[in-house]
Amino acid sequence: MFLLSGGSELALDVRAVAVLFLGQAVVTAVRGVRIRLSRADSGAAVALALLGQAVLAVDGASRVVVGQRCLLTVPAVLLAAALLPRGVSRCTFLVAIGAQVATSWPVDGPAGAVEGVWPVVATAVAGDVLVPLMRAAADRADRAQRRARDARAAAGREAGRHEAHRHFQGMLHDEVSAALQAISLPGVPVPRLREEASDAVKALEEAPPGPGSGRVDLAALVRALRPPTGTAPAVEAAGTVLVPAEVADAATRAAREALRNVVKHAAARTVQVRLRGGGAPGRTGTERDEGFTLSITDDGTGFAAEELAASSVGLRRSVLRRMEAVGGHAVVRSTPERGTIVRLEWRPPVAAPAAGAEGAVSVGGVPGDTVGRMRAAVGDVRRPLAAVCLPFLVAMGVIAAIHTSRAPDTVPLLVWYVLLASLTVALLLQTEAGIPGTVAGAACAFAVAGALGSLLVLPLSALKDFASWPVGAVTPLLTLLVIVRPAWEALTALALEEVGIVILVATGPPIAPSSGATVAIVLPALFAPALGVITGLVIGRTVAHLGGVTAQAEAARSAALATNAARRAREELHRERLAHLGEEILPFLAAVGSGRCAPGAPGVRDRAGLLASAVRDELHLPGVFDHTVRGLLSAARRAGCVVTIQSDSDDLHPSAFLRLLLTTALTCGPTPREFTLTVNAAASTVDASLVLLPGDERRACALREALTGAGARTDIEYVEVVNSATSTWVEAKVRAP
Repeated sequence: MFLLSGGSELALDVRAVAVLFLGQAVVTAVRGVRIRLSRADSGAAVALALLGQAVLAVDGASRVVVGQRCLLTVPAVLLAAALLPRGVSRCTFLVAIGAQVATSWPVDGPAGAVEGVWPVVATAVAGDVLVPLMRAAADRADRAQRRARDARAAAGREAGRHEAHRHFQGMLHDEVSAALQAISLPGVPVPRLREEASDAVKALEEAPPGPGSGRVDLAALVRALRPPTGTAPAVEAAGTVLVPAEVADAATRAAREALRNVVKHAAARTVQVRLRGGGAPGRTGTERDEGFTLSITDDGTGFAAEELAASSVGLRRSVLRRMEAVGGHAVVRSTPERGTIVRLEWRPPVAAPAAGAEGAVSVGGVPGDTVGRMRAAVGDVRRPLAAVCLPFLVAMGVIAAIHTSRAPDTVPLLVWYVLLASLTVALLLQTEAGIPGTVAGAACAFAVAGALGSLLVLPLSALKDFASWPVGAVTPLLTLLVIVRPAWEALTALALEEVGIVILVATGPPIAPSSGATVAIVLPALFAPALGVITGLVIGRTVAHLGGVTAQAEAARSAALATNAARRAREELHRERLAHLGEEILPFLAAVGSGRCAPGAPGVRDRAGLLASAVRDELHLPGVFDHTVRGLLSAARRAGCVVTIQSDSDDLHPSAFLRLLLTTALTCGPTPREFTLTVNAAASTVDASLVLLPGDERRACALREALTGAGARTDIEYVEVVNSATSTWVEAKVRAP
C-alpha cells in the first residue's frame, strides 16, 4: 500500500507489483480459509517474489523502505516450506534468498543486502524445522491415539463382560433359582409357579442394558411391579422419573427381589412401595437424569441385623450389590416382629472437570488451556515453539552484534539483548510446566522497557533501517507469550511499545522532511514486532483449535468404540452363559410357564430341585458348568452323593481347568459319598481344593495324570494329589483368567 501511495512518481511496473502482491495476499487468505492451499499457491508466491525483486531493483529501489523488500520473499519461503517437498522447498529458499540479495546488493551494498535478508532466512529455518516436526508429531499422535483407542476398547470389553456377568449372576439368583425352588416345593399355587417360570425365561433371554442405552421412566416400571400375593399393597409412583436404562433395570430388579423376600420370609399383611424423584442440583439440560428414592416397607416378621450380615445372597447380592454397581446404594432396616424397610437411592453423578494449567479445565476430554490443546495437536509444544523463536533470536543476535560493533556506545543494548534472549529461552523450556503470570509480566516489562529505552540512546532516524534492531528484538519473547499465556498480556506489552514509539517520534526531532515520509518510516518499524506477535497469535490459536477439535473427536470416537465394545462383550457373555443353561433349564422353565408341564406331575419337583442345585453351582462358579459337567453332577446327586460347591467370589474363574478337575473326578472311579469343591480367588491366582469321600486310588491316579502329566495345562502353577482310604484330596493353584 505504501508503494501504491507513491502515485505517478512510481513506474507502472512497480505499482503493478504492489497490486499483484495485494491480490496474492487476498487470494491466499481466502483459499486458506475457504478451500485449501496447494503447491500452485507456493508457485505463484515464488514467481511474484522473483519478478517483484527484479522490478524493484530496476525502477523502485529508492522508494523501498527497509522491511518492505523482504515482504515479497517471506510469503514465498513460508508457503514453500509448508506445501513443497523438503528438497524442493530448500532449493526454493536458496533461489528466493539469492534473488533478494542480488537485487538489493547494487542499492544497499553487500552489508545492507545481507542484513536485509535476515527475516527471510529466519522464516526459512523456522519453516524447515517446524513443518517436518509437526508432521512427525502428527504421526506419533495418530499412533498414540490408535493405541489409546485399542486400550479403551479392551477396557470397554472387560467392563462389559464384568457388567454382564454381575447382571447374569443377579438374574440367576433372583429369577431362575427362585422359580426352580418354587417349583420344587409343594403347596405353591400353580398360577404363581407358571408366572415365575415365564418371568425367569424372559429375564434369561433379555440382554442387560448398558451405559448409554437411553433414559427410561422408572415411575412407570415401579407402577407395573406385582405386589406379593395375600398382601394389601400400596404403590405410590406419581409423575415421571427419568433415569438411565441400566439404573432403572437395577432398581426394578432390586425392588422385585425385596418383594419376593416378603413372600418368602416376611408373612406380611401390608406392603408399601413408594418412589420419590428429584434431580441433582447444578445440572441443566432439557432432558436430564433424575435422582430417586425407592422404598419397600412391610409389616412382616422382620429379622435381626446379624442375619443380613451373614447372608451371601438374597438382599446382599441382589439388592445391595446391584445398586452399588450403578452408582447408587441401598439400606435395609429390620427389627424382629416389626417389619422391614428396604430403601434404594440413586443420584446422577456430577462430573468434576479436571483442572489444567492456570486453572483451566478439561471438558469432555478436551484440554481447557491453550498449551494443552496444542499438545493434543503436536505433542511437546516446546519443539515447535523453539522452531519459531530460536531462528529469529539468532538472526537478531547477529544484527545486534554488527550494529554494536559500529557503535561501541550501544554495548548496554547488546547486554540487554543477551539477557532478553536468555529469558526467552528459559521461558520456552518452562512452557510444559507452565509460565507463572508474574514471571510473564516481568518479562514483558523488561522487554518493552529495553526497546523503548534504546530509542533514547539511538537516534530516532534509526527507525528507517536495522540500526533500530531493539524495537524488533522483543518479537520472539512476545510471540512465545502470546501463544502460551493469555493473549492480552503480550498484546498489552506490544501496544505499550507501539504507543511509546509513536510518542517518542511525535515529541522528538523530525526524522523525515514530511509527515507522510515520517509515517512511511515509522509504520514498518511498528509492523515489525506486531507482525510476528499477531502471526504467533493466529498460528497458536489455530493449532490449539485444531488440537481441541482433534481431542474432542478422539474422545468421542474412543467413547463410542469403548461403548460398542462393552455392548458386544455384554451380548457375547450373555450368549455364552445362556448357552450353558439353555439345554435343560430354559426348556424346563418354558414348559412350566406355558403349561405344557404340570408342576404336580411325577418327577417334576425332583427335576426342579436338581436344576436348582445346578443354578446354585452356577452362582458359585459362573461359566464353568457345561452340559457334560452339569450332567455328571446331576447323576452324582441322584446316586446320593452330597455335592458341595463353594467360592469366596462369584467372579469368573478358570473354567477350563475347573471343568477338567470336575470331569476327571466324576468319571474315574465309583460315585463318591461326598464331593466338596472350594475355590478361592487371589490377585492373580485361583486356589482350588477338592475333597472326595471315600478315597479311591484309581480316581487319584487319573487326577494326578490329568493335572500333572505331559498334557497338563500350562496355566497350572502348583498341584498336589493325596489319596488315602478315607479321602482323595486335591490342592491346585492356577493363574487367574
